[in-house]
Amino acid sequence: MAYLRIHCDVCGGTWEVYHRDNWKDDKARQCPHCFAKIDRSVWEKEVLPAFGAVNDANAELFKDHTGYHRPLFTFDVIADHLYANRKTGGDTCPLAERLQEFDNFIHG
Repeated sequence: MAYLRIHCDVCGGTWEVYHRDNWKDDKARQCPHCFAKIDRSVWEKEVLPAFGAVNDANAELFKDHTGYHRPLFTFDVIADHLYANRKTGGDTCPLAERLQEFDNFIHG
C-alpha cells in the first residue's frame, strides 16, 4: 500500500499518513512538529482523492501482474514544484531565471 509523505514548509519537517490511518482525524493533516494544518477542504477534496487514486492504480497494476503474469509495475507521485536546494528570501531558482531570460529573448 502507498502512503503519503507530507512536507511542511513552515518548519521543514515531514510526516507520513498511511492507508490504515484515520484520514478524517485532524492529526493526519497536521504537522506533528509545528502543528500547522493543511486546510480541511483541500485535504478532503484534493489530497484524499489523489491518495486513493494512487492506491487504486497500484492495486490494478498488481492485479494485472498476478492475474495475467505481466511485469509488476508500481509508481510514486513526487511533487517537484519546490526544489530541495532552492534559496529562501524571495530568490528564484536558476532554472526559473533561465526560463525567464529565454521568454524575454523570444518576446523581446
